[in-house]
Amino acid sequence: MSKSLQDQLLSLGLAKKKPAGKKRDTVRKIPAAKHQPGRRASGTTAEVSLDKAYALREREEQKKADQARRRKQAEDRKRREINNEIRKIVEQHRLNSDKAEIPRNFMFRERIRKLYVTPEQQQALNAGELGIAYLSGGYHLLAPEHLEAVRKISGDHIPDLDAGDDNEDDHPVPDDLVW
Repeated sequence: MSKSLQDQLLSLGLAKKKPAGKKRDTVRKIPAAKHQPGRRASGTTAEVSLDKAYALREREEQKKADQARRRKQAEDRKRREINNEIRKIVEQHRLNSDKAEIPRNFMFRERIRKLYVTPEQQQALNAGELGIAYLSGGYHLLAPEHLEAVRKISGDHIPDLDAGDDNEDDHPVPDDLVW
């Protein structure tokens, strides 16, 4: 039992004997000051230092960030222009009343919103004689001709008040169901 584990494994045939004459190859390390030459598409060799590679990557990232910033500024400028045009219409033709007490709920941008109206305004809204326009966090009652002017500028600012009626057909009540 004085055999080593290696000897036991060799005798069982579970391990292979190492060749005695071969040595391990040593990996030669390249000093950090020297650089590996790279191949360009033209076939010539050129050295690209790590610093240059980082600088190129940083320049590219900065360029992309600048493009994204300019794109966002252009979108913001366009949105402000649209809001200013809609604001001119809403300020002149807004029909909201300070005496409104009846909440009118509607869906807009996947959420239920609320606007307080008078009984006359509620009847007109339900009949389609009035409409709602969204501007900077507020909802404003407008006559159909002014609502159409806002829609021409941007249709995203007009909630669809008939959208709630379509959902009833999605889940019809069976005829044989008795309450």
